[in-house]
Amino acid sequence: MKLAFISTMNKMLFEQYGERFLDEFNKHASDEIKLYLIFEGQFPKNTKLFDKVEVIPLNNIRHKNFIKKFGKLNDAKGLRINEFKENGQKKARFYFDIRWDSIKFSFKPFSIYQSLKHIPLDLDYLIWTDSDLRCKKKFNPDDMKKFLPEDGEIMSFLGRKDTYSECGFLGFNLRNKLTKEFINRVIDIYETGEIFSLDEWHDSFIWDHVRIEFTNQKNGFFKNISGDSYEKAHVYINTKLGEFFDHLKGPKRKELGNSFQEDYNKLL
Repeated sequence: MKLAFISTMNKMLFEQYGERFLDEFNKHASDEIKLYLIFEGQFPKNTKLFDKVEVIPLNNIRHKNFIKKFGKLNDAKGLRINEFKENGQKKARFYFDIRWDSIKFSFKPFSIYQSLKHIPLDLDYLIWTDSDLRCKKKFNPDDMKKFLPEDGEIMSFLGRKDTYSECGFLGFNLRNKLTKEFINRVIDIYETGEIFSLDEWHDSFIWDHVRIEFTNQKNGFFKNISGDSYEKAHVYINTKLGEFFDHLKGPKRKELGNSFQEDYNKLL
């Protein structure tokens, strides 16, 4: 079984936590596992080499098309308007909501799409990981097998009860003929602007939307790896993934360098 990881970051994220992630991945991943890093901008010079990491510049014409069409729209970057009345006058309040920041969350799906042109043809699985990850112990392909789709399944994901999935980990079955079609459908939603017809515009919502679409229309099968943790707010670390990784969701966990103890008990 051959697998690789894929992630993305820019210079700012590299300096905040990305370099630590690359260093820990390089130390803990077994020799047969590689990480493809789609990097936005120029990779920092004078950085030590990571032999298990291949850096690929973000250079994706379909992503460029999306940014060119919609990148200057404030509402595409999460700006929302709340209309209300005050003293009989109609007023509007502007605020930011990350659930509608389509630009910020576009880098993940387009990086996955771009990586398909670089990964070896004999690769069986591709694992997406957010770069705000701590690697806690050594891992090999056999350790990852339980988190990956079975034969006939397109993708594994971390489902959560009554809300969108946790997409810090996605496992793609490259042996399934529907997988690349599935990824291309996600990219089509961005590039055509169809995303703005949906209820929310962040990537977790889009992956769920297309997953349900493929289940209903393509008879596609997917693997929910949340198990009994699907009611936990921080579902990632409450699965057996937490044995190997800690996902630093949100700025406070990133600043602390680890998840909170209460994350292991807190329900949605």
